Amino acid sequence: MRSRSLDCLSAAFAVCILLPAAAQAQVIPFAGNFGQGVAPSDNKMIFESAARPNAVEPSKVGQSDSWSNPETKSSGTSTILRMFRSGGMACHLVRHHIVAGRPPPRDYRLTWCRTSNGEWKIKS
Repeated sequence: MRSRSLDCLSAAFAVCILLPAAAQAQVIPFAGNFGQGVAPSDNKMIFESAARPNAVEPSKVGQSDSWSNPETKSSGTSTILRMFRSGGMACHLVRHHIVAGRPPPRDYRLTWCRTSNGEWKIKS
């Protein structure tokens, strides 16, 4: 069951990355998980929070970045849990700890890999 929810979350994150910016603002992949869900502005902050530790050279397990949205009162952290190679790409397992809406906070683990053009994408 947990694997299925992670697959669904991975798909939702992937959709957010692949959609154009205008459409991306309409996608709320966490809707329903936190009462009212995570706002589009929270999604943007989550992605930015993952991008910063991924971009650090050299990356290290434990590197973390926090985000906070005073507008929605949501917050969270993105932390590199593991580094490895997959399909010739550098990859990081990242834990996203998200506090939004009413408690409890949620943790999601997603694998981010650096593509040949240097972009970090969620591995499908």
